[in-house]
Amino acid sequence: MKNRTDLTQGSILKTLYKLALPITAGMLLQTLFNIVDTIFVSRIGETALAAVSLHLPIFFLILALGNCVAIGTSSLIARSLGAKDQETANLTANQSIVLSVLIAIVSTVVGIAASPFIFRATGAQGTLLSYAIGYNTIIFIGNIFFFTYSAFDGILRGEGDMRTSMVNLMIATVCNIILDPILIFGFGPIPAFGVQGAAMATVISRAIGLFFVVRHFGKNKSSITMVFNTWMWDMGIIRKILAVGIPASVAQGMLSISLFVYNSIAMRFSESAVAALGLGFRVDSLAFLPGLGISVATVTMIGQNYGAGRLDRVHKTYFAAMGNAFLLMASIGIVFYSFPDTVMRVFGADPSVAVYGIQYLRTIPMFYGFLGIGFISSSAFQGIGEGYPSLIVNFVRLGVVGVPMAYILTSYTDLGARGLWWAIALSDITFATVGFIWFTLKVKHLKKERGTLWQKE
Repeated sequence: MKNRTDLTQGSILKTLYKLALPITAGMLLQTLFNIVDTIFVSRIGETALAAVSLHLPIFFLILALGNCVAIGTSSLIARSLGAKDQETANLTANQSIVLSVLIAIVSTVVGIAASPFIFRATGAQGTLLSYAIGYNTIIFIGNIFFFTYSAFDGILRGEGDMRTSMVNLMIATVCNIILDPILIFGFGPIPAFGVQGAAMATVISRAIGLFFVVRHFGKNKSSITMVFNTWMWDMGIIRKILAVGIPASVAQGMLSISLFVYNSIAMRFSESAVAALGLGFRVDSLAFLPGLGISVATVTMIGQNYGAGRLDRVHKTYFAAMGNAFLLMASIGIVFYSFPDTVMRVFGADPSVAVYGIQYLRTIPMFYGFLGIGFISSSAFQGIGEGYPSLIVNFVRLGVVGVPMAYILTSYTDLGARGLWWAIALSDITFATVGFIWFTLKVKHLKKERGTLWQKE
């Protein structure tokens, strides 16, 4: 078997970083593209930048649906391999592809039809509405590439092959970076497509990434075998994938819905506030990289060790991952908090946008470390095959704290847009606190319930 990593033995911290670094590197390149993309779009004008910002909630919704399959697949394959059940691991891979294609078809039809109503609901009109609908439609047309790629990526992560996952992501991202300015501004015989060109570059690069990941499996470089006579629907496997995937997807969907609300609240102040919110989330994505990279590694590590009955390593992996995610993200937060003007200049923000953006960076980055704790706690639950605690924690974070506080602080105080930024910060603190307490109690419960399997190294 090639590219199979046994995560049930060896140094936990060393293994954690061995898995997390390739993921983080791939995400970093993707994030750098998003930054470059934002800079290119900002040169078209403030309205174009606001249009792409309005797409962010939909982007998170698409990401949530993709992760429904990817996270569920990764968790089930990791647990199956940990338990030495190769047959279930292989079947899970097949079913994840079938499920991803179905989700892609349904979401594309619904997304294109609903886009005009969604953007009008946020208050967009005129040129802003036209830009937003055009960008969004092209992204949805390319959904089949994104969802299928996500399923294959979940398979790779489940078997611990983070390097191949990183290489494929890097290939797609480099293609995106090359195509972006060409399709936005035109080059030679290629006309300038403006905002729609940015969407076209994204879709084409995703198709290229999918080609390379399919090529990897076609050359039998994976420890997973795609059995072509088992492509029929298997509800037993599908249920196990969705048991983890749906809660993770709904949790991310909550973030998407919250962003719609946040955009609507920001629109009460100005288009500049909406653009600043979008810029803020792109800046945040840089700080999130270490935490997200470690959290993806956490799902695989905890999954394999849980499947193998190594509950001592489940416990140690959680605390090692949480501590490192907190320290790394908090350190980045200090840098962004200290130099907000510089960050806004790097992103090419107009003066009117920079005013709100600096306010954002003087608030949110102070709490990046707490998000790291939340990320790891959610991933730990996914690793042991329990998705609903993560869903409930995110509901408390966004539905109980984030959205209500955003409305209260912007409507009944004189904080203005700062009220929105503080509401987001408070929701991040809640995310960390509830997630940490819940998983810590879960570990104690597992130790008591399954003491006979609590092996010691």
